[in-house]
Amino acid sequence: MILFSLALLTLPAPDKSCTLSAQWGTKVPKKTANAYEVRDGGGEALWGFIRASDTSLEDFASGAGRDTPHRPIILYAAEPDCAVVERYAAIIEAAANCEPDWCVVSYKPTPPLATPPKTN
Repeated sequence: MILFSLALLTLPAPDKSCTLSAQWGTKVPKKTANAYEVRDGGGEALWGFIRASDTSLEDFASGAGRDTPHRPIILYAAEPDCAVVERYAAIIEAAANCEPDWCVVSYKPTPPLATPPKTN
């Protein structure tokens, strides 16, 4: 598993760039353990591992925008179509009042999801 993760880190970023506003940065923080991760889950956003409608994505992003200090929001954009990425980005930036140092788009391969916590 560690070798697979290291292999993902060494892959070059795909030659892809979606049209996002200046509120989005491209420098992914080195420490991403506490970052909010947004990815496409087959036409519906995933906030971490939680499925999020557009309204839920807006609610989650709004809450993240009120965090002090800000935790990074990383939007993984390697796999989905740019139209999907741009839709998610517009929702997030409007709700969270993004800035390029903590709202970041990544065009590298999306890392595997962490195992969700077990509820008893």
